[in-house]
Amino acid sequence: MPSYSSLTDRAAVEAAIAEFTSLGRELFLLKYGFPEVNESFVIVGAGRYDTRALFASAYGHQHGEPLTSRQVTAGLNGAGGQLGALGYVVTTPDDAKTAETFPTFDAALARFPIPVENLPAVREFLVNRNYREFFIPASRAYIGAKPRSGKPPHLIGRGYIAYREEDGRPRGIELPVRESAPVTALAPIRGGGSSSSRAAEPRVPRAAAESRAPRVAKVERQDAFCPTCFMVLPATGICANCD
Repeated sequence: MPSYSSLTDRAAVEAAIAEFTSLGRELFLLKYGFPEVNESFVIVGAGRYDTRALFASAYGHQHGEPLTSRQVTAGLNGAGGQLGALGYVVTTPDDAKTAETFPTFDAALARFPIPVENLPAVREFLVNRNYREFFIPASRAYIGAKPRSGKPPHLIGRGYIAYREEDGRPRGIELPVRESAPVTALAPIRGGGSSSSRAAEPRVPRAAAESRAPRVAKVERQDAFCPTCFMVLPATGICANCD
């Protein structure tokens, strides 16, 4: 039975990210049969990519058959944990609520392994910035650094740094090495990719998804994100995670 750790090729993840960017969020989720829900996101630069759907697509790029929504969970023992191990920054709605805090970066580093080749670039990023606290969320996909200014936290992953400029513009820094960290207790992928589980999942054929592209393009909706926890804001504009 395949497991989440079967996704090992970062080129497959990058291909899924490129596909997501090309199609747009709504059509990408429609193509792979995932709902639009505020679960968790992989953050790369200005992009926010739904963790479960991104994993399902990347798995297909590596192994030839994408996973269904019933086969993928987003948490530490699922897609989020493996994508974090591959060097990506993964955020969840509970990150700010269940984080373990530290007074210094080195104290957090002792609990979160970052490839030694990346540490000089990370320290260079941190050296001229003033932080009041560091934290590791439940997803254990990054070290968060909270600026004393009260601005959104900077997220330092094993192979990537995601942050916002003072004016709010999202930025990202790819670190020299994206070395996979060991991840324990990853659950098997449910259904094992069997034909019966695929048949039970309402999938949208490529032709059908492409035929709906003009309708999606007319919507021209752009998700708004909470400046504090990076999660998608509801129509009210009030973040349920930070309220």
